[in-house]
This record gives sequence, C-alpha cells and structure tokens, in this order.
Amino acid sequence: MHRQSFIAGTSILIGASLVTRILGFIYRVALTRLIGAEGIGLFQMVFPFLSLILTFVTLGMGVAVSKLVAESVVTGDRKRISRILSISLITTISLSVVFSILMVTLGPVISRKIFTDPRAIYPFITLTPVIAIIAISSVFRGYFQGLQIMSTPSIASIIETLLRIVAVWILATLSLAKGLEFAAAGVSGGMILGELGGCLYMYLMYRLRVKVTQIPLPKRPVKTEPGLKTVRAIMSIAIPVTFSRLIGSLAYAIEPILVTRSLLTAGLSTVAATRAYGEYGGMAIPLLVFPTVFTYSLAIQLVPSISEAVASGNKATVSRRLQQSFRVTALVGLPTSLILLQFSVPLCVTIFHHAGVGALLSIMAPAGFLLYLQGPLSGILQGINKAGIAMRNSLIGSFVKLIIIYLLASNKSIGVTGIAWSVTISVTLTTLLHIASVRRRIGFSVDTLDTAKILLATVLMAIVSRQLWSVLQYVSPMWLSLTTTIFLALLFYIIVLFVTKTITSYSFTRIPGVGKPLARIIRKIPFAR
Repeated sequence: MHRQSFIAGTSILIGASLVTRILGFIYRVALTRLIGAEGIGLFQMVFPFLSLILTFVTLGMGVAVSKLVAESVVTGDRKRISRILSISLITTISLSVVFSILMVTLGPVISRKIFTDPRAIYPFITLTPVIAIIAISSVFRGYFQGLQIMSTPSIASIIETLLRIVAVWILATLSLAKGLEFAAAGVSGGMILGELGGCLYMYLMYRLRVKVTQIPLPKRPVKTEPGLKTVRAIMSIAIPVTFSRLIGSLAYAIEPILVTRSLLTAGLSTVAATRAYGEYGGMAIPLLVFPTVFTYSLAIQLVPSISEAVASGNKATVSRRLQQSFRVTALVGLPTSLILLQFSVPLCVTIFHHAGVGALLSIMAPAGFLLYLQGPLSGILQGINKAGIAMRNSLIGSFVKLIIIYLLASNKSIGVTGIAWSVTISVTLTTLLHIASVRRRIGFSVDTLDTAKILLATVLMAIVSRQLWSVLQYVSPMWLSLTTTIFLALLFYIIVLFVTKTITSYSFTRIPGVGKPLARIIRKIPFAR
C-alpha cells in the first residue's frame, strides 16, 4: 500500500467522511421518524456518558500513534513503530476490560442517580461491548494515519456506517413494540455491530498489507530509543489529548443531565424535557455539525503531516498547511453556515417535521464557520506538540458553555433556546483562543485577497438564495422548492468562485482518481479555465 500526499489523503478522508455523514444523516432522519424525539432523547442521554468512558479507555492513543509513527517513518525506526503499536494496544485493551466491568456493575446506580429518565439504563448497558472495539479501532486508525494511508480507515468508516444503519434499523424496529427504551437499546446494539465490522476490516488490512515488517522505510543508521523513553513519548502526547477530550466528554456527559434538570426547573415535565433534548442533540446539532465532514478530515491529516514537517525541520510546510486548512474551511464553512441560518426552519420542517428545531439551529448557525475551524486548529496545535494548549482552550470553552446552560435553560422565558446560545458563545470563545494560540507559536497568516473573494461569493449567494426562495417557497412540495433553491444558490456560489479565479481547473487535478478527468471537463467551461 502506498502513502498518500497531503492533498490526496485529505481528499480520500473527505470523500469517505462525506459518504458516511450522508448515510448517517439519512439514517438519523429515518430513525427520528421511527422512534421520535423521545426515543432519540433516551439514546442521546446515555451516549455522552459513553463518550466520557471512551475518553479514558482510548487515552488519546489514536493521536499519539499517528504522530509518533509519522515521526518514526522520517527517521526509519522500525522497532520504535512496533513498540508504539504494542504499547498502545496493551494499554487500551486493559483499560477497556476494567471500564466494561465497571459499566455493567454500576449501570443500575448510574441510571437511578444521574440520568433523569430511569429507562436510559437499557441503551446504557447495551453499549458496554462497544468499548473494547472502539479502543482497538482507535489504535489501528492512528497507525494507518501515521503512515498516511488514509484509504484503509476511510473504507472502514464506510463499512461501519453501513452495518450500523442496517443493524440499528432492524433492531430498533423489532424492539419498538416493547417500548421506546428497548428501541433505544436496539440503537446501541446496532452501533456495536457497525464498530465491529470497521475494526475487523482494519485488522485484516494490517495483517495482509501493512504489518510493521512490511513498511518501506528510508535506510538510515538508527539508534532505537529505550522502551521507557517510548512510553514517555506516547504519554506526553496521549495525556494532554486525553485531558482535552476528557474536558469535552465531561461537558458532553454533564450536558444532558444539566439540560434536562434545568428544563425541569423551567417547568417542563420529564417527558417534555427528554423530548426537548432530543430535538437539540438529535436534530439541530447533526445539521450544524454536518460540514465538519470536511474539516474533521483536515484535522486528522494535519497531525501526521505537521509532525513529519516538524521532525524534518520544515517550517514552511507547517505554515502552508495552516493556509490550506483555513482556505478549505472558508470555502465550505462560510456558505454552509449561511444556508443553515437562512433556511433553518424550512430545513427542520422538511427533514425532521419539527419546525421548533429551526429556532435552535438559527441561533447556532452564525457560529458554524468558527466551529468548523476548530478541528484544523486543534490538529495543528497537536502536530506542533502543543496539545496541552488545545486542552486549556477546550476547558475554558466547555466551562463557559455549562455555566450559560445553567443560567439560561432554567429560565422559564428562555428555556431550551438557552442551550443553543451556550453553543454559539462557547464555540466562538474556544475558536478565538485556538487562533490566538496558533498565532503565538507559528503565526496565523491567511491570503487576504483569497478570503475576500470567498466572502464576496458567499454574500452574493445569500442575495441570490433569498430571491430564489421568495419565488420558489410557494412551490409544492416544500422539499422540492427547498432543494432547488439550495442547489441553485450553491451552483451560483461555485460559478462566482470560478469567475473570480478563487478556484480553477488546476485545483481539482490532485484529487485521487476523479481529479484529472474532472479538471478536463471543467476546462471546457469558458469562465472556469
């Protein structure tokens, strides 16, 4: 298997992520209509707690393995790569056994004392087997990413998503007759089968094609570091990453508890509070984070790429990766944030049949671009050995978010919209802190003219989309008028980008597989040469 370049690897990750995100989004819409906001709320109530457990179990090994393997490839140290993989697997498997036992043992107590709805114990206990599977998968993903072989984890993600969709749909449908709590448990069961399929695929590819002994490395005189030094190197990355994720996971785990209790204080019933959280966490948030399919892929690719550049002493590459990341985020994040803001209500009515979700989305959408920029900035900080700085910024943002939820969601006149405001404020704060941190370490220079062109294209798209919707909104059915409006607006946006030479046919040539044929087609368009 061949290593991919930064552009090629990112393109593969984006393509796979886009497929999995679209499939996952379709599945989420169908599932919402099957088990409703209350059923989704039950699953969303326990999932943050699982994320907290996984933070301890995976211990940031995915990022540590990716970074250290990339460094070891530069130095040609095969023994170090083997040791990194062994230590990471032993650590994560051991932790997964311990936490699985604790999860089963303490499950009834947690469901009674922490979750506001006692029915949450069913999906919570059902999720136990997924801990070990995800822990092993995280190590193998880091290994492939460190080698910059992005195709294997990308295919694994698609396999995982397809299996999960089929399994969840079957299990939730069969369990629904017994009650919503059993349907939510069916969602958990489907997640286990999906993760298992993706993990097995990566393990097979490792055994068949890219075992440590099969990696082509530069022939250099290498003095392999002692085992204890390797452990320290792993932990120096894993611990800050773990604390950073722990902050996010703690906030994520506390959030449904704090939200539902705050809504109860505001006068909602238990069922209404669960439903409200389902609308926020299961409907509005998936729409908001959908564009991270692009920037998350960038963040994954940035860690090994920047680690290699740092190991080689190539500062110019680090700066170039920052500019590329900002440019891609702006190209995708600015127009999508605007679309989510302009069409928040029609989107939620069309997709979820819940008009009230649109009010939440309209509050969070303006911060969309900053949210999408967070992943690449965090990846850059991790790549330059500043994972602790990213952790600090996340801590501040999460703390502010929880405070705002407590203050606003319990207010009867604000209620659930207070949660949306907490997201907007915390995202803005965290991203600005990341920008300041990156600027102090390596500078934060962007192409001003290029960014201005993207902003111009976005503003013109907003004007066009408003005019289109004023005419097409009366076309029935609504999904057709909405789809047509968004499609034409995005097409106009792309045309403006070509006309202003923000993107050209050459921009597509380095996309693996379809890039060169696509570029030849684009060259035939007069304004896109």
